Amino acid sequence: MRLLLLAGLLLAATAARAQARPRPAAPAKSAPAREQPAPASEAPTPPPPPPSEASTATGPDDTALLRTLLWAMKPAPEEVRAIAIEDVALLGDARALDSLAALLWDANPRIQQAALRAVALFQHPRAEEILGNVVRHPRMPDALKIQALNGLIFQRTSTARRTVQDAALDARLTAPVQNAARTVVAQWEPAPTAPH
Repeated sequence: MRLLLLAGLLLAATAARAQARPRPAAPAKSAPAREQPAPASEAPTPPPPPPSEASTATGPDDTALLRTLLWAMKPAPEEVRAIAIEDVALLGDARALDSLAALLWDANPRIQQAALRAVALFQHPRAEEILGNVVRHPRMPDALKIQALNGLIFQRTSTARRTVQDAALDARLTAPVQNAARTVVAQWEPAPTAPH
């Protein structure tokens, strides 16, 4: 419920920012014929630069992301939420990764799996970190750990490879998770060798 409230506040804040665009300055009244010079201690300061258009208006991507996050967090039938979660990944906005990570703790296993699938579609350091955390977390179900291992191969980084290799040897993980890690290591392209 807190995530729904947070997403609603974010949507309201971006809508308020879009409405609070700076207005053009009103034309100045005609100045008297003689202006008095300002004292040296009160030198006129240049007006601050106007905020850029990108910082005051929300783009269609921001609105789409926030609406999709609202649908993903909203109490609704699981099919609607799962589709909304997968839509977050289709938008490709890495700012959604933390919200997707929070959905991994949803009580519904289908929502957890949809969130993990969505995270795995991102090639981003935060996505790799989330997938690695799922593999190492002691309370995550084995099915999610195996799904996270399969998602790490698409990160295509040396640290993701190291995470999978470590999982294959980690005695704290269950045998099915270790076997899945070994399978992923076998699927991984061989490490580049140094030229002789």
